[in-house]
Amino acid sequence: MYKDDIFFHEQDFFDPKTVLKIPDSERPRERCLTQGAHSLSFRECLALLIQSGPPGIGCLGLASQLLNRPGQGLTEHEQERAFFVCLENSETGHLQSLRGLGPAAQARILAALEIGRRFSIHQLRNSLQSTSSASSRYKNLPQLALDKIEHSLRITPREWLGFVPIYGGREVGDFTLVEKGVRTHVNFDPAELFARILSLRPRGFYLFHNHPGGSLEPSHSDLLLTTQVIEASKLLGIRLFGHGIITPSHQTWVPIRVER
Repeated sequence: MYKDDIFFHEQDFFDPKTVLKIPDSERPRERCLTQGAHSLSFRECLALLIQSGPPGIGCLGLASQLLNRPGQGLTEHEQERAFFVCLENSETGHLQSLRGLGPAAQARILAALEIGRRFSIHQLRNSLQSTSSASSRYKNLPQLALDKIEHSLRITPREWLGFVPIYGGREVGDFTLVEKGVRTHVNFDPAELFARILSLRPRGFYLFHNHPGGSLEPSHSDLLLTTQVIEASKLLGIRLFGHGIITPSHQTWVPIRVER
């Protein structure tokens, strides 16, 4: 371990002994320089910018807190989106409210985001991708949402409930598992479902749940669930695109009329 290495100081890890077991070539800073920044997780990128943190928490702990506060329970990709949404809505408030994150670290994060924004604009200006080819990627939105559900979820013996967010430009987000129940039913908590959805600020979403027994027939509970979600969606100004039932080998859509 480098004694003058700010990022890899022992206090920056949950377990001080952990860093001693990590080969130099596998540490985030070294991987960034030798393999490229794309080899790092988003948490590691934030940790490199934060550089140091309080004892027992460190830069990795602070990075995790920044991601977990708006995105607890989401996939890694959607955690990043929730983090960006939170920054957009609160400007610097989200950074300033985190105990242990000083002004210097806040400034580094904001500067890095600004560099990323300008680089994104540069790439967009030089992009050779035509509008027609981009739109062709999203011709079948329901199927693209279905493709986000992993095979392991299709064959699980327990019922589950989740959603796939749809963003502007018909961009399809990751599948997020909200609840996992037993063989015959799953509990539905509207507050938990919409808390996850609203943290991502999509224009709408596809709701999914499974029938481990293989039946494609919507139950009375399925129809009631759909009605509740539609009503809540209207109140919150977000669109339910559809409610899919997943079985190990097939899928179907609950027969509802969704306003397009």
